[in-house]
Amino acid sequence: MVRSYLNFDLLITPSLVTSSGGHYQARVIQSPVGEEAADFEQPFTPDELQSFWQHAGRRTRHLGAAGDTADLAFDPQAFGTRLFDAVFSGALGQMLARSLDAARAGGQGLRIRLRLGDAPELADLPWEFLYARDLARFLALSDETPVLRYLELAQDERPLAVTPPLRIVAVVSDPSDVEKLDVEQEWARLQTALAGRQAQDLIALARLDQPTVAGLQRALRREEVHILHFIGHGFFDARQDEGGLVFEEETGQGRRVSAEQLGTLLHDQPALRLVFLNACEGARGGTTPFAGVAQKLVQQRIPAVLAMQFAVSDAAAIALAYEFYCALADGVALDEAVGEARKAIYVAGERFEWGTPVLFSRSADGMILDVARGKEQPMEQTTGQPANQPAQRPWWDQIQAGGIQAEGDVIIATIGAGASNVAVGKGITQQVYQLVGAPTPDDRQVIMQKLAGVEAALVAPQKPLDAATKQVAELQLQLLRGELTKTGEKETPSASAITLAGSWLLDNLPDIAESLAALFATPAVGRVVGKAGEAAVAWVKQRFGKR
Repeated sequence: MVRSYLNFDLLITPSLVTSSGGHYQARVIQSPVGEEAADFEQPFTPDELQSFWQHAGRRTRHLGAAGDTADLAFDPQAFGTRLFDAVFSGALGQMLARSLDAARAGGQGLRIRLRLGDAPELADLPWEFLYARDLARFLALSDETPVLRYLELAQDERPLAVTPPLRIVAVVSDPSDVEKLDVEQEWARLQTALAGRQAQDLIALARLDQPTVAGLQRALRREEVHILHFIGHGFFDARQDEGGLVFEEETGQGRRVSAEQLGTLLHDQPALRLVFLNACEGARGGTTPFAGVAQKLVQQRIPAVLAMQFAVSDAAAIALAYEFYCALADGVALDEAVGEARKAIYVAGERFEWGTPVLFSRSADGMILDVARGKEQPMEQTTGQPANQPAQRPWWDQIQAGGIQAEGDVIIATIGAGASNVAVGKGITQQVYQLVGAPTPDDRQVIMQKLAGVEAALVAPQKPLDAATKQVAELQLQLLRGELTKTGEKETPSASAITLAGSWLLDNLPDIAESLAALFATPAVGRVVGKAGEAAVAWVKQRFGKR
């Protein structure tokens, strides 16, 4: 279901009270509950910030930079807590809480839009790690509270109506005269991540034959491109206060293309809705609001740019690209798609890489694409019944609804097992689902046996798997196993982990689809899925049920 959002706009400017460096004012200029302002101090010393960037490996793709030494003592939660407490102490924190309550009351999310144009030196702070202790979570790790860098221009960008597939052009730049990157492996990972959606004609991924500026110009002229995906080197020239990307010349040598030059090439492309920069320094800011590559492209009428603020591992890169592009193809808002990608990286066990993506946007509501979605073809259900016997209805078709009936002043309620947060009273209309009961002591063994069947299908697929795909598949299966074996009374399986891991396996490994269908059709698994909640039940029914 596509979520709608209310906006919480936070404008940060140099302090009006003191002109000394490091003092700022945070002003809420738009929210569901009004406006408010408060002063704060930059909460980190230069040494602390340097330690953070060393740990994050930020300069891995900075031309001419040597490798940095990691600081293993870095704690993302402690870092994010200090940043949140500095800005949202007192009245601003109360306003954020009230705004979130107002959004929840309307069944909406709260989009947190950071406006840093008047304090560009703060753009290098990793705002994506904002951690609210009262909520006990990172804001950017929840669909309810996405965090983005908002650049307000004269005109907002309306969503572009698109009939799938989404057309993505990848520029894979590997000049001969700069530090070598394993761009071919990254390209292979991107192909692997999107293979399932390409097979469904939801995404069309093409690689630019020549990663030159002229080659990109020709590609943009010949057909509509919705997303430009860049893999390669980035740079930031502090003397010129300007960033850029490194393309190739016809000779194979590198050519530095400034953000302004790139923006000039792209600003007349009305179909281009997003630039995905898998290059270090893409998210870096300067001393002026539009110095960085991402900021300059947004200024030049690109509705949104997703850039990286530090390096990512192989597994995180696959999870990021897969979930982000799949969510966009499903028609969700841009910031929600980034949130889905963050969660996929987080549940994969990465400690801080989920904070890598930085979203810059000038879209008022995050809807840069209006995707026309056709009916998905459901998978055939595997029941395990002999051919000459009628198939038993799967567990998800046996779920019964409870009922609420009012007779005069007496309310009679029939509440199914597994129901929670039930409201009973006059004038209340509520549907209550009875799932298939609580897991039994024997369920874990049954589930492990079914999982063994999936593992066997993965070991000997009909088509050989490359090393990167197999590695990610094993990781996703491990995540799925961890959630589906939470049969204990005090254990709560994660609906998002089940659906994310299951979706990746189904979309990318058709050879094991039959064994996965047999796994999820098992009543023992149904009891665990039911414990995870209605969202997980709906996903299983949608992916495996007949229509």
